Amino acid sequence: MADMLAIKAETLEDVATRVFAAAGTPEDLAAHVARHLVKANLSGHDSHGVIRIPAYVSQIKAGRIVADGRPIIVKEQAGAAVVDGQRGFGQVAASFALDVAIRKAGETGIGGVSIRHCNHIGRLGDYSEEAADRGYIAFVSYGSAGPTSGHSAPFGGAQRHFGTNPISFGIPGKEKRAVVDFATTVVAEGKIQVARAKHAELPPGSIVDKEGKPSTNPEDFYAGGMILPFGGHKGYGLSLVAAFLGAGLTAESAATEGRGGGVFVMAINPRAFADEDAYTSTIDNLASAVEAVPAAPGFSKVLLPGGPEANSRAERRQSGVPVAPDTWDAIAKAAQELGVEMPKL
Repeated sequence: MADMLAIKAETLEDVATRVFAAAGTPEDLAAHVARHLVKANLSGHDSHGVIRIPAYVSQIKAGRIVADGRPIIVKEQAGAAVVDGQRGFGQVAASFALDVAIRKAGETGIGGVSIRHCNHIGRLGDYSEEAADRGYIAFVSYGSAGPTSGHSAPFGGAQRHFGTNPISFGIPGKEKRAVVDFATTVVAEGKIQVARAKHAELPPGSIVDKEGKPSTNPEDFYAGGMILPFGGHKGYGLSLVAAFLGAGLTAESAATEGRGGGVFVMAINPRAFADEDAYTSTIDNLASAVEAVPAAPGFSKVLLPGGPEANSRAERRQSGVPVAPDTWDAIAKAAQELGVEMPKL
């Protein structure tokens, strides 16, 4: 495994902002995407962090990402809306949709928003954390399906058909909160990118090669292999739900080729269901009881979902974000092509 670089979060955020701006992204949008990527790194999810910069730049050049695209509402009811991401950065569209969902939840109790024409939205847990910080329960899904596409096969299948189709929940209390965020595959595709950049192997049981044989080599996935659904039929079921929500709730016309995808964001105002003090005290009480469960061998304590990310942010703000040299070189190459000067480390 290659030795890692330790880079300050502020340095990474500055580089990302300047690279995206040089690629034609308005300053406010560039800064927003940069903050999202670096927060993913800080949270320990390098798969959704600055490793994405070169790919995003390539997608801008190819016209897949519209660098200055800003989301708009195209359909709206009291507790629901459809947002068009205008093929801009997915992080911008998803943040906009979350704001709309929270506004509607504040007015009606529940707000649901689908996003069509949306690119990669990054780490889903970021949006669930944001909602929880604002006192709202959140559910976020990003799902896609289509013959021979994506990264994963359905349970019992031998051909790619699904994306990694992640889902996330954020549930706030007063002092406690839980943020659940996971791909419905054993690993996210970005985790394979990170392992590849580090020249490291994947955990056994994560992927199969193009012949369906178990593998731990990241290169086998990019040579036509597949990521496995987690938990067999259970992960497959959740992946299908994410695909149905993403495709169905963003549909502009009837699907005819088995393809579709999109993002769905839902915010719930707990104060519409229970007295605020009763609700937050109940969540805190249940969460504290979970944390008080004795630790199993090999563990120091029971953490709530989202706890490891919070601990990682505290540590990495002090020690720096670990970045693989291959990743840094790829970012530097993208920056050089855009005339952006890289910092000396």
